[in-house]
Amino acid sequence: MRILKTLAASAVLALSAGALHASTMSFAGGTGYNVAFGTGNYTGDCSGGKTTCYDPNGPAGALTEDLRAFDEDNAGPGLLLSRAARLTVTFLGKEANSLNWAFTVAGGMINSSQAVGASYSAIVNAGTLDFTFGSVADGGALAGNDGSFIGSAAIAFSEIYGNKVYAYFDNSGAKDDRDFDDMVVEISIAPIPLPAGALLLGTALGGLGLARRRKAVSKA
Repeated sequence: MRILKTLAASAVLALSAGALHASTMSFAGGTGYNVAFGTGNYTGDCSGGKTTCYDPNGPAGALTEDLRAFDEDNAGPGLLLSRAARLTVTFLGKEANSLNWAFTVAGGMINSSQAVGASYSAIVNAGTLDFTFGSVADGGALAGNDGSFIGSAAIAFSEIYGNKVYAYFDNSGAKDDRDFDDMVVEISIAPIPLPAGALLLGTALGGLGLARRRKAVSKA
């Protein structure tokens, strides 16, 4: 009985430790870049490549702030994770007509032809976040969070909101517009599930329950 209680206590501590030591995000490098999101909608007048093509009621359109931008002249390393985590990337919207995509080498991709809300998840390692924007614009463009750039593409991030951040892509299709509205996604992280700890906890609790039932039967 004492051993089972010890196992249960150990499992609870293991699971608690995982929650207490969840991954956190931070930045390294980049340059400030002010982008003010105005009114408009996804299908409105997008002439001039302005950010007014975003839905002001959506998560991206609600932001007006100084973004942290990265390009071949300010390569980062960009967005960092303190430890391994479960990454989820959710498509929020686009302005560009060119096909753009967001992907993680560890697994997962979404593109700008999909419905808003499309997402993927992957387990990623600590360090520089495994995340890249790509496009067929300008003969092929790439903006990687790891400092990999092709063409004059660029990537920018909002400030970090707890476990999430918004990422903005400029695919260089309009060369120097730098409006960061060609594709926008939400990046969020969560602790990696601990199946071993959960199994240990379940086994210990099950053993405690069985021991109590046997004790009750013996007394009867």
